[in-house]
Amino acid sequence: MEYVLLAVLLLSAVFIIIAVLFQKSSDEGLSGTIAGGSETYYGKDKSKHTEKLWFKWTLIASLVFAFAVILTYVIQPDYTYSLDVDYWQNLTEFSGLFD
Repeated sequence: MEYVLLAVLLLSAVFIIIAVLFQKSSDEGLSGTIAGGSETYYGKDKSKHTEKLWFKWTLIASLVFAFAVILTYVIQPDYTYSLDVDYWQNLTEFSGLFD
């Protein structure tokens, strides 16, 4: 189960990075001011549809990533007992019996 969650975390992280890189910046800068009238209505509509699609998939991948992180935290084993000082002292006290 842990390996499956690790794979989900890795794949969703890579997808989030790729999806963010593919998204268009909202700041067009000076080139958008100069060439603002060159785009057609069809091109603008297609661009907005693609941006919405990338945003949607980024949001889904982010939610999957967050859920996988929380699930990984919940199912991890409890290491507090093995790191307890009293536990290690009890082990060292019994080691003198076999000398």
